[in-house]
Amino acid sequence: MKFNATSIQQHQAARLLTNHYRLTRENILGDGLKLCRRAKAHNSSNPKTAYIAVQQHQDGYMAKMHDVAHCGNAHLCAFCAGVKAAHMRDWVSQVFLPEIKKRGLVAGLLTLTAHHQRESDWSAFVKNLYGALEALGKTMQRDLKAIGSIGRVRGMESPVGSNGLHIHIHDLLTYKPGADIEALRKVILTKWKAALRKFGLHCSKRGVDIKADGAFDPRYVAKEVAAHGTKNESKSDLETLFQLLDKSARGNKQAGRDWIRAARAIQGRDRWNVGRLAIKLGIPCPSDWKKSDVVSTADPAPLQLIEYPQSHHMIATSPNNERAGLAFILRSARNEPLRPGSVLRMVSRVCDETIKADIELIKQKHAHKLANSLRGSMTADERNKLAGKQFSHCTFAIAEYRATTYGYMYPAQTSSVPVSPAFMPTISPNLELDFA
Repeated sequence: MKFNATSIQQHQAARLLTNHYRLTRENILGDGLKLCRRAKAHNSSNPKTAYIAVQQHQDGYMAKMHDVAHCGNAHLCAFCAGVKAAHMRDWVSQVFLPEIKKRGLVAGLLTLTAHHQRESDWSAFVKNLYGALEALGKTMQRDLKAIGSIGRVRGMESPVGSNGLHIHIHDLLTYKPGADIEALRKVILTKWKAALRKFGLHCSKRGVDIKADGAFDPRYVAKEVAAHGTKNESKSDLETLFQLLDKSARGNKQAGRDWIRAARAIQGRDRWNVGRLAIKLGIPCPSDWKKSDVVSTADPAPLQLIEYPQSHHMIATSPNNERAGLAFILRSARNEPLRPGSVLRMVSRVCDETIKADIELIKQKHAHKLANSLRGSMTADERNKLAGKQFSHCTFAIAEYRATTYGYMYPAQTSSVPVSPAFMPTISPNLELDFA
């Protein structure tokens, strides 16, 4: 089982967002994922303690963070995408499909796409596509009413390929049995092309596709629409945002840039939307519905609850750390029943890695300041004086960072720890501040 996949993807997403902000000072909507499974839940009764629940599983031990906040970002956060996808899939299968069957309705699958290019502005493309969707909805009201449709369940996919961001919409469309779906497809294609033209977009005849009831398995489609990662078996080169994160974590810089472009383009867009359909059907909407709590004999039983300081958890899982701290910690938690103390040792090691990474960032910041301050007209003495001054500022900043971090991690010992040169690392201005 790929225990660490979602933790690594989430960490890489946080790193990309952090680096993007550091370079541009631009916040991308959804960057709350940087605190997902790191910060404590708002209603936690133990805000200063991090917990990991270890459970027995048929393939070994499983570990997950307990009593933590979740960002709920179904587009960018690998963990929350999986959780929300499973919830949406269950809602479609257990609530939506049974209800429309009772009302004598069936569901077809409508897919809408538009031509896209890698060189285009992806944010403008998404904005125009949704503008076209809104225009199509207005022009199609009479046609949909004619087939007995009372609404749709909408899912949005956002893979990226050689032609850029490939946004496409999946609608589980309700209608009465016997409706002429092929005739409806032709009408939608004509009106979809017209709607796209209003916003500077276009599509071919493949821009609209409809599968009628009976031509597909509605429950399979319910799973596909709510899938965590799709297009795995596609013959095209499309990759989901989570696959881009995997490649980015392995050092593929283009994948990281594509992920940021896609994240900026789709921010604020719902991955799933039911409109007023739930109200019309008299059923709870997905956000209000909770799956029946049926305890299965196969459910894993809690085995152990590991705890350590929350301050250590925040530092260990920092996006500044190149290592996916949460993945390492959860992996060590799966070893805890056999090797007690694994988690505390791992947390300590990853905290050290974060501190080193933060210190490197401080050095880089001051190296850039020094580089920007130097002028070609300066004499050797003036350059050395400026370098010494910047070196002094860097040394003080590192000492201050160490003292602050140590005080955060060990508040009870703060008063007994002096801020002195003992805290300062040994650094050489010729090496540590090399800006060449």
